[in-house]
Amino acid sequence: MADPHRKHSYRNLSRFYGYALPYWKAVLVSLVAMMLYSVVGFNAVLLVKPFVAAFEEKEAVTKHAPAQGAQVRTAQTEQEAEARPPDVFERTKDRVRGWFLGLPPVRKVLAWLWPGASLKRVAFLLAFIIGPLLLISGFVQDYARGRVAWSILADLRMAVFDRLSGLSLGYFSTQRTGELVSRLTNDIARTEAALKIIFGKLILQPLMLLLFFAGAVWVSPHLTLVALVSLPFLVLIVGRYGTRIRRYATKTLEKLADVTDAVTQMLSGIRVVKSFNMEEAEKEEFRRRNRAQLKRAFKLVRSRAWASVLPEFFTAVVVTSVVLLIADYLLGKGRLSLDDTLVFGVFLGLIAGRTRRIVKAYNDLQQSMAGVNRVFELIDLEPEIEDVPDAVEISGVREGVRFRNVWFAYDDEPVLKDLNLFVPCGKVYAIVGETGAGKSTMLDLIPRFYDPTRGSVTIDGVDVRRIKRTSLMQHIAIVGQHPFLFNRPLAENIRYGKPDATDEEVRAAAKAANIHDFILRLPDGYESTVGEAGQRLSGGQRQCVTIARAILKNAPILILDEATSSLDAQSEKLVQQALKNLMKDRTTFVIAHRLSTIRHADTITVLKDGCITEQGPHEELLQRKGEYERLYRLQFADEDATPVKEVPS
Repeated sequence: MADPHRKHSYRNLSRFYGYALPYWKAVLVSLVAMMLYSVVGFNAVLLVKPFVAAFEEKEAVTKHAPAQGAQVRTAQTEQEAEARPPDVFERTKDRVRGWFLGLPPVRKVLAWLWPGASLKRVAFLLAFIIGPLLLISGFVQDYARGRVAWSILADLRMAVFDRLSGLSLGYFSTQRTGELVSRLTNDIARTEAALKIIFGKLILQPLMLLLFFAGAVWVSPHLTLVALVSLPFLVLIVGRYGTRIRRYATKTLEKLADVTDAVTQMLSGIRVVKSFNMEEAEKEEFRRRNRAQLKRAFKLVRSRAWASVLPEFFTAVVVTSVVLLIADYLLGKGRLSLDDTLVFGVFLGLIAGRTRRIVKAYNDLQQSMAGVNRVFELIDLEPEIEDVPDAVEISGVREGVRFRNVWFAYDDEPVLKDLNLFVPCGKVYAIVGETGAGKSTMLDLIPRFYDPTRGSVTIDGVDVRRIKRTSLMQHIAIVGQHPFLFNRPLAENIRYGKPDATDEEVRAAAKAANIHDFILRLPDGYESTVGEAGQRLSGGQRQCVTIARAILKNAPILILDEATSSLDAQSEKLVQQALKNLMKDRTTFVIAHRLSTIRHADTITVLKDGCITEQGPHEELLQRKGEYERLYRLQFADEDATPVKEVPS
């Protein structure tokens, strides 16, 4: 019964090599160069007989007796050969030889090489004809193959990155960053071996093997038949260990992803690691994952070692021994000449060498297929959030945003339960509630980070699931609790909200976000880089940059997800003024930890256990003595605690 995993692997491998189609010209050049290299290499072997003849002639000049002996032995062999009736193979061989030797180029070469054969002429052929051809064809095939391989890897990285960036937010909430980084780096790097193998060893080596095999058949079909006895053993060994290698390689890559994830987590949380003096604990965690990866690697190494030495044992020891015994018998019967035995020995050695390389290439291919499978496993993922076929575009927000009977659940656990809310255009609605009430999840439904389990979210009566994602996101700006900046110049970070913005627009947005004067004091001004995740700036400064980004985007819908909860009083004052400028004339949703900051919201919506329990202005909700009043009283229960005052309008 066929192995479905093997079929799947080879299907992915076929898709992988399909990435070479755009570079078919370079592939064709490489293949032609390989063929030329193989043919030239084969002809180099044919120089063995002229070399022996030249050597014997040289010996005849200095030592007549041995040469005479050689001539006698040759004459005896020829007489014995003439005495034997030619078989079908011999007759066919003679016809082919006559046709080949009759070709004009061959006649000219033989006429120059054989009469008065000398080592000088053999050396001339090697140095000025065969050598340069091998050099040029070898360089061309390697260069063309390398260009194709690197181009395919670049395309593959782009395909993986495109897929990753297009996946829904829900996917990333369930995945480890280190695992995804490993897919982009370790797994794709592993696929490079598959490219080198298919455009090198698995094409060039079989081609040369075929030529050398044809030469061996030409010299002695009997010895070649004996050598083929090892073929079933080779197929059995290669097939058995190839499956193991692919399986162990997959496990090794999975463990390597664990190692990458440990490094990623440590680097991302280095401040926490240092703060809690957990360096030794992190070292031990990394050591544990590293050891687990090493154990998997050892299993892979063991399988590769057996897959390498067993075929070599059969070809180099068993087959060679049997061939020598049969050759001795044929020599004794006069059915094989000494020259043919020598040439066959050269061919047999070359066949054994090519066979070992092919077996090694096959093992390398099986190992690299683990990376290919893991890469295509990621490429084949389908985003949960996609545009429907009849998706439309919107232009502006005129009525508002409505939540209609909205339910949402992570897995089977309901987070939002039958929400109904309408936010008119241009109004500020605050969403408050205890941790886990569903505030952020509720607002994540507007930009379609998630889709409702039931019900709908609409903008001007159009379900957001029927709005094109690009159009939807053009109408929404988000400022989160944890501002993220790219390690790029400040101007580029601000311009992220509008890539085609002019320098004047960037500066105007920075001024509105109260960050312009600070930027001018930096050594490089707007061209100053902010460090990884903006670490060179304070929390308030980073938040103001993200606000400038949102101001520049100028989207009609604004989502503020606890944008000031992690700031000190002074930074919050700076950010609040920037937020005031940002919220002007926009439909705004505010999630606020500090209830004092949303006193002047048009409406405050209270969430509890995924349900809306109260709704109304700040003062009215306090008078109701309900959930909002309880939250407000708990927040300022301390007699010395005073609400943070809002910046005056």
